[in-house]
Amino acid sequence: MTTMVVLVNLNEGVSPEDYERWVQESYAPAVKALPSVRDWRAYRVGGLLASDDVPPYRYVVTVDIGDLAQLGRDMADEEMRGLLSELHRFAGVVQLMSERFV
Repeated sequence: MTTMVVLVNLNEGVSPEDYERWVQESYAPAVKALPSVRDWRAYRVGGLLASDDVPPYRYVVTVDIGDLAQLGRDMADEEMRGLLSELHRFAGVVQLMSERFV
């Protein structure tokens, strides 16, 4: 199974409250309902272990994907394209595709 790890930083002027409300009310329910998605989880980053430095990312999202080809079809859907556009208005994201090996 493939897991996408998404690293998220809010765009300038976006409040965490607005972003989190949008994720909970709009984005998360739509993504969790996609046929290709087995599990979707969002995490708020609270800090770095044993450091007072500011974490490089504010949020981390994990998406367990059951079928990559289906994910491509799911992302091409008009509703998802609109939600992805909204996501990019809220935040900058880095998407890492990973495969568990242990």
